[in-house]
Amino acid sequence: MARARSSAGAGAPAARRVEVRRWRDPRLLGGVVLVLGATTLGARVLAQADDTVAYWAVADDVRAGDPVQRDDLVATHVQLGGDVAGAYVRVDDELPAALDDLRWSSDLGPGALVAPNSWQAEEPTRGHLPVSVQTGSFPADLAVGDLVDVWVGPGPGESVEAPAERVATGLRVVQAGESETLGASVTRAIVLDLGQETLAGDQVAAVAAGHVTLVRVP
Repeated sequence: MARARSSAGAGAPAARRVEVRRWRDPRLLGGVVLVLGATTLGARVLAQADDTVAYWAVADDVRAGDPVQRDDLVATHVQLGGDVAGAYVRVDDELPAALDDLRWSSDLGPGALVAPNSWQAEEPTRGHLPVSVQTGSFPADLAVGDLVDVWVGPGPGESVEAPAERVATGLRVVQAGESETLGASVTRAIVLDLGQETLAGDQVAAVAAGHVTLVRVP
């Protein structure tokens, strides 16, 4: 009987282990999908980065009338499209050779892109006109680059009924000066660029002796 069992057991087929092909493993397939997704996303990011162009921007606040300095400019990479792309100065554009001879034509804040009309050549001048102006007779925030009309009224000892006269228009402020106390009044010494204006001798005398008022104009 023992031999019969042994013989029967020897003839039974061995159990076969079920093998899962590794390329069909869900975890492996999931890893492949993640790698492909990351590769695609990285390619898109690189493609978008390649679309950016280096433009000149201002590093800090600049005001109209200030001289342009190389330190005012900083390169920044931005992506612009259409007509906007040609509206600003690119880093690979040739800058004016005499950059220091230019002046900012408008106020710009940090990071603002520079357009071709953001600066202009400094106009030749015929001289500067210093004026002493009492506090309250000029804008409190008057600054270099502002344009002003110069009015002159009666000075000390003159008839207050005499009308004020505008002796110059659209003069640019080149020095805003500091306030000084003279007797009972506080005045500020301001220097104006005459530009193409010419003042007659009696007008200069009136500015020196009369009450000067500066009116800021656009």
